[in-house]
Amino acid sequence: MPGSCTPDCKGYVPLVSCGNGIVEAPEQCDDGANNGTVVALLAGIPHFKCGNGVRDPGEQCDNGVNNGSYGTCNPDCTLAGYCGDGIKNGPEACDNGASNVPVATAYGPGICTTACVFAPYCGDGRVQSQFGEQCDSTATCNGMCKIMLPK
Repeated sequence: MPGSCTPDCKGYVPLVSCGNGIVEAPEQCDDGANNGTVVALLAGIPHFKCGNGVRDPGEQCDNGVNNGSYGTCNPDCTLAGYCGDGIKNGPEACDNGASNVPVATAYGPGICTTACVFAPYCGDGRVQSQFGEQCDSTATCNGMCKIMLPK
């Protein structure tokens, strides 16, 4: 879709209308062939490009749609809420920003993963053998998720 990232996230799909000299939604400007050039700036043509589907200097993002939906771009070309921004939003159960722990190694109560979900822990009712649990929340299980030996 024009104004979106390419499937490999290495580029963007330009807006078909960008550069035709006509301001068409969601564009906020269109200087035609002069888009982003010194000629446009010297001629006094507005240089604010937010909404043109291209990340210009000073913009955090610009997907051309800029509707502020989770994981995309706001109308002012700042990043909308996303997993890892340190603010719990959208579908996230948690978000500790740079303190989020990789999913493969995250373990313990209250630990937030890089997928913005809580990590497994002893007492969650699921046996996490990759973290040394032998049992979880059963009568023969101790508080360390190890099987209690009969006395």
